[in-house]
Amino acid sequence: MKERVKNRPLNKRKLLRKTAVTAAMALIFGLIACVTFLVLKPVVEGWLYPQEEIELIEIPQDTEEMLPEDMLVHEETVLDQTEEVINTLRNEIQLDTAAYQELYDSLYSLTQEIESSMVTVTSVNQEVDWLNDPYETKGQTTGFLLADNNRELTILVMAETLSQSEELRVTFINGDQVQATIKGTDKETGLAILAVNKEDLAVATLEKITFISLGRTLGISLMGSPVIAIGRPLGNKTSVVFGMVTSEGTILSLTDANYELLTTDIYGSTEATGLLVDMNGQVIGIINQDFNDKTSANLVSAIGITELKAVLQRMANGLENSYLGIKGTDVPAEITTSLQVPQGAYVTGILMDSPAMAAGIQSGDVIVQLEDKEIRSFKEYTEAIRQTQPGEIVELVVMRQGQQAYRQVGLEVTMGTME
Repeated sequence: MKERVKNRPLNKRKLLRKTAVTAAMALIFGLIACVTFLVLKPVVEGWLYPQEEIELIEIPQDTEEMLPEDMLVHEETVLDQTEEVINTLRNEIQLDTAAYQELYDSLYSLTQEIESSMVTVTSVNQEVDWLNDPYETKGQTTGFLLADNNRELTILVMAETLSQSEELRVTFINGDQVQATIKGTDKETGLAILAVNKEDLAVATLEKITFISLGRTLGISLMGSPVIAIGRPLGNKTSVVFGMVTSEGTILSLTDANYELLTTDIYGSTEATGLLVDMNGQVIGIINQDFNDKTSANLVSAIGITELKAVLQRMANGLENSYLGIKGTDVPAEITTSLQVPQGAYVTGILMDSPAMAAGIQSGDVIVQLEDKEIRSFKEYTEAIRQTQPGEIVELVVMRQGQQAYRQVGLEVTMGTME
């Protein structure tokens, strides 16, 4: 008798079921492993490679104006110093070519200190030509190192060259190049703040760089002061030009804020950018040619640094500037006395489709209170606005002229952001 072992017939349905169960279990295991990895990765990295906490960048604000008696003393001191300098020039200094060379050598050494805070910002875009071949387009501008929050370096730059850029590259003074991201922009002043990760920079680069020092324009007279225009005052290449402040006190009435415009005798490009720096190496203005008169389009002008400090601080910390949408001015004391106009922020104009228009604010209104803050000037109004957040609902009190006198009107406004 012969026995023959016969294989059990293959149960395809059972095999398929086991295969499906195994695949499902593998998929579930993989998903759990991925989620666990994503959750634990930052925790473990935090243990192994602890990072410095980000510090809020604080830029000291210029809040105290000179008293009249202090201003008089200041002017008398300037006159005395000027007379002393003239006498010294007459009696002691021979203005030969060597003296001029020494003077310009001294100015150039000051610019070298500033140049260590300068970077080149390159915006890169990928394009396709008519043959469908890809190529890169690049635009360049000069940026200035503003502050360090322990994790990032923040860079001040004009926003115009950054529009619609796909990639931003920052080149430091020693040639080290890293990628940057946009931290914030302000469309009214045309400024932007970029950020670069400190971990991407070489130690040698961090040791070589410096940060710009911000001066002040509030409460002091700059007329006739020598200044340095540095960055790109002559257009598309890094350049340095010396000159002097020829006028001050011109007020730029922009949205929700007024700024001071400084003009110089420096002949530059109509597209000039950069900084205006005093003889102490401190920034007193950010060059902006957009507000020049047609008759002096090439004379380098700058927005005074005092009014810009709050804007720069918010952008450097990644905060959006709130937007209400009015233009205005102060109410002079003589107008308050003679015409009985309330003291506050006088509204001279309302922007179309702005939060101010939606809330019912009108030209001729005088804003006297925002939340619990009393408003006695347009500057105080600007400072109060910058303490709010976009989307926040705030209460305003305005004085509105009626048939007999001004009457008080309470309004609710939802703060916005400028598009």
